[in-house]
Amino acid sequence: MMSSNIDIIRAKIVELAQEHKATGDDLDDFKDAELIEKEVEQLIVKYCEAKGYLVNGFPTEKKQLPEEELEEDYFCQERYQLYLDTLATQHEDVADLMWCYVSSFWEDQCESKEVYIQSLKDGLDSGVFYDVTI
Repeated sequence: MMSSNIDIIRAKIVELAQEHKATGDDLDDFKDAELIEKEVEQLIVKYCEAKGYLVNGFPTEKKQLPEEELEEDYFCQERYQLYLDTLATQHEDVADLMWCYVSSFWEDQCESKEVYIQSLKDGLDSGVFYDVTI
C-alpha cells in the first residue's frame, strides 16, 4: 500500500525531530536546531498550500497582490506561524501534522493533542501571542 502525502510528511517530521534532539548547546547547534524547526514548518506550510487552505487569503491570494500593497516583511515567520496555528484549529489533517511536530520535538510541552489544540484556540482568541494579523 502506498503511503499518503501526510504519512510521508509525518515520517519526515519524526526524522527531523531525531536530528533536532542530536543538536548540542552551543550557538552553532542552536542555529542548526532553528533551521530544522523552520524546515518542518515549511513542510507543513507547503502541504497546506497544496490543499488550498487559506486564512483571509493568506498566503496564496496575498502573493498575487502588488508589492506596494503589502508591508515590507509581510511574509514573515510569525505570520506563517499564525497561519499554521489557525489552520490547526480548523482542519484535522493540519492539527495532526502540527501535533506530530510539537510532540516529536518537545515531548513534554502538552499532554495530548486535545490540550495542544485548545491552547492554540486560547492563544488565537486572546490575541496576545501574535504581533501580526492575517
